[in-house]
Amino acid sequence: MTNLTNDQQGADLARVTAGALLKAAEDAIANGVRVPADKKRVFGPAYSWWRLICRTAEAVLLLSEHGFTVEVAPMVRNVLNHAYAINWLVDNSDAAVDALVARGDDEREKLCKKLEETGWPAAAEYRAVIDQAAKQAAVVRTPAEQALHDKLKHELKNFYDMLDRYDVADIYPVYSHLSSLSHTTINTASAYVEQVADGSLQIRQHAPDLGHADVIQLTLALLQAATVISPLIDGDPLRPSTDQALADLDLQNVQLLPARIK
Repeated sequence: MTNLTNDQQGADLARVTAGALLKAAEDAIANGVRVPADKKRVFGPAYSWWRLICRTAEAVLLLSEHGFTVEVAPMVRNVLNHAYAINWLVDNSDAAVDALVARGDDEREKLCKKLEETGWPAAAEYRAVIDQAAKQAAVVRTPAEQALHDKLKHELKNFYDMLDRYDVADIYPVYSHLSSLSHTTINTASAYVEQVADGSLQIRQHAPDLGHADVIQLTLALLQAATVISPLIDGDPLRPSTDQALADLDLQNVQLLPARIK
């Protein structure tokens, strides 16, 4: 049984816990960090994703304190996505970094083609940069290594499959709901208006309160991300804060990080 309930008391606890995790994160990196040599390659992107999670979560907490509701949904969605992706990244180590780099190459090629198709003046310069990078020696992989590479690239691009292969596909509806509040959907089209009983349309200055789920989700994401990144750093500096958070939320016996099943 967790103390993190979907009510005001649970939200208040989540907010306090999130604040403690954010402070511990700042303290841990204030004077730089040392990383074992065998973890340096995966640490770079993992660190960036962790900081993105922390900074975005902090922004959401600040905005929600000032009455913003539906407006923060895209940021909560991004935090949720990265909280599971950072576990995927570190779990798959260098192979995941290779997939991340390859996916970046694919996205740059896609962007360049759009620049060329739409007549952007910068297209030629961007193409030259891509072509120069392509001259580097191609990575040679065994069939098994290539199959793993393709699998990881697919998971990076398809969040549902990433979740499903880690046995947490039930998280996807949350992500999908947040997506419906992040794109041009009926949900965003109706966020500031309300159909009343007499058939008239009432406008709102502010979107309605969406409840406590956002702050609770952010706190869990911060806890997950800290649990992933801390062991990569000499001294496991976030361990005391994550242990305290687990105790405060009564989550000591919960498997916080999903494990691959497929």
